[in-house]
Amino acid sequence: MTRTIRGQPKGYKRSEITQEPEWKGLVERLVNLKGTALLLGTTNSGKSTLARYLIEMLVSKNIIVSLIDSDIGQSSFGLPGTINIKIFKKAEDIEDFSSEKIFFVGSLNPAKKIPLMIDGIKKLADVARSESELIIIDTTGLIHGDAGKALKLGKIMTIKPEHLIAIQRHDELEHIIAPIKDINIYRIRVSKMVREIDREARIKYRKERFSEYFDEKRVIEFFLDDVHFFYNGKPLIHKEISFKEGTLIGLNHNKDTKALGVLLEMNANSVNFKSPIKSLRGIKEVVLGDINVYE
Repeated sequence: MTRTIRGQPKGYKRSEITQEPEWKGLVERLVNLKGTALLLGTTNSGKSTLARYLIEMLVSKNIIVSLIDSDIGQSSFGLPGTINIKIFKKAEDIEDFSSEKIFFVGSLNPAKKIPLMIDGIKKLADVARSESELIIIDTTGLIHGDAGKALKLGKIMTIKPEHLIAIQRHDELEHIIAPIKDINIYRIRVSKMVREIDREARIKYRKERFSEYFDEKRVIEFFLDDVHFFYNGKPLIHKEISFKEGTLIGLNHNKDTKALGVLLEMNANSVNFKSPIKSLRGIKEVVLGDINVYE
């Protein structure tokens, strides 16, 4: 059975998804139990493909679904370096695979931002719980080593999902999921239809997303005074770290990221930047990242 899932999977061409036999039973379980489902799998395991399939099937059954995409390196509908949420209430919402709310992490490497990643996912999950019946959380492909285990277990312990969907080629997730109790665990084999996306394609996609967001026809140069700077989730002591022109920044109001910007220059409590943001009203927090969009 082949279904066309609208939207832009991982930033590439719209594709058709071939339903695997075990996916139907997974849909039935989620329909009956609802709650929060955390998708686990390494890079190129098909997590986002399965997430989009589940969304279409669940929405067709009149279930309001939230998708949280925490793949900061290759978000399916947000900018690189951000965690994103989209709420699907009807079929028409699937046509527009765009972020409704973002959390700025500012890095492509989740291993360097574990506490911030967990904090961001929890923040958006709290939003989702108030507006949807079922939440799907798509995660990064970092599963190996101490960092991978710490990140995934940190998410599980903090979010407390009702479901873990483990997409495996062999048993590469067992070191994470085997000790877990009191959570519904679904072990699913990687689909033979999964496409391998190489490093060059991922880099090209990220550059295209930034180029589109910071298109010269959309951005305006701003100067903002009386600013509080943050880095890695903590207040930044000025000149503690040097940030180059081109650094990606988050523009926050009361800890909520309203838009992203490109740093031009910063001083003790002021900043010059470019952004497509429409208004600076309420923006007094600038979060500095590790990504430079000029490099």
